[in-house]
Amino acid sequence: MDEGTRPRKRKSLAIAFLLWFFFCFLAAHKFYLGRYREGRRLILLYFFLPLGAVVGTILVLHAFGVRLMPKELRPGDLQALAQSPAFAALSWVVFAVLTPIWIWDFRVLLRQVREHNAAAAREEAARKEKTG
Repeated sequence: MDEGTRPRKRKSLAIAFLLWFFFCFLAAHKFYLGRYREGRRLILLYFFLPLGAVVGTILVLHAFGVRLMPKELRPGDLQALAQSPAFAALSWVVFAVLTPIWIWDFRVLLRQVREHNAAAAREEAARKEKTG
């Protein structure tokens, strides 16, 4: 560790888990662990991958002649759209795309917290050895 850097502090697995569970789409758990670049990438992944899947699904449905929305929207049309089978199918596409990412991210989170805390312990031991 350099003279000018702050010592690494241990991170709580419980806090990391709660951040992952409630704010995974904001990558709060990555920022908590100090993995800023990975956090920014994860935010883009959580946004663009489902968006691409939905757009792809809409294009395929459109190619088969399935219209999701009428040409002109009236006030009741949005409620009908939200209750339509096509909207439910799109919701399941997003769910199917995000679930494996979410599970993978949880497994990575467990490893990253352990690695972070092990590095913090090594730095602390080195600091004690150097001063003591």
